[in-house]
Amino acid sequence: MLAEPFIMLHAFDLELLDLGEIAKIFAENTENSDLLLLSGKVGVGKTEFARLFIKANAKKENIDIEEVSSPTFSLVQSYEFKCRKISHIDLYRVKSELELFELGIPDVFDSQITILEWPEILEKKSLSRYVSINILETKKLKEYRDVEVAFFGDGWDDLIGALLGSRHFNNENI
Repeated sequence: MLAEPFIMLHAFDLELLDLGEIAKIFAENTENSDLLLLSGKVGVGKTEFARLFIKANAKKENIDIEEVSSPTFSLVQSYEFKCRKISHIDLYRVKSELELFELGIPDVFDSQITILEWPEILEKKSLSRYVSINILETKKLKEYRDVEVAFFGDGWDDLIGALLGSRHFNNENI
């Protein structure tokens, strides 16, 4: 049985600019060994969120990244910064958890920030600490998004506080 998140945050009717602000909050409040799992339908904005997160990290260090490529075909795109490394991994074409281990993907979780798209293939009960970010199309307007953020494990207090301090999130567990 999967563990229940200890806290769940929700944001509704977000525009792309809002996703950028949320990605910046994540960039400011994550560190090596943090695992971010991005879920949602094809085209909902998972890769865009990852791009915004990586660009926010680059901007923090005054680095100009022109293009952040999607790892759909390469599976992994990595970015080295002064104090952190980020790997953006797309598991859409990976067929089994065994294949994931053969590629050595779980080996990187402890040494860097890892963003995983399509994490459904993972056996999450073996993960002790991660954030699950589910991006959904809104029912009202097609270009807007709802975001659900679930926190598993300890050590997310700064990120939770920053997200709650933004104008975007409410919390149904506090």
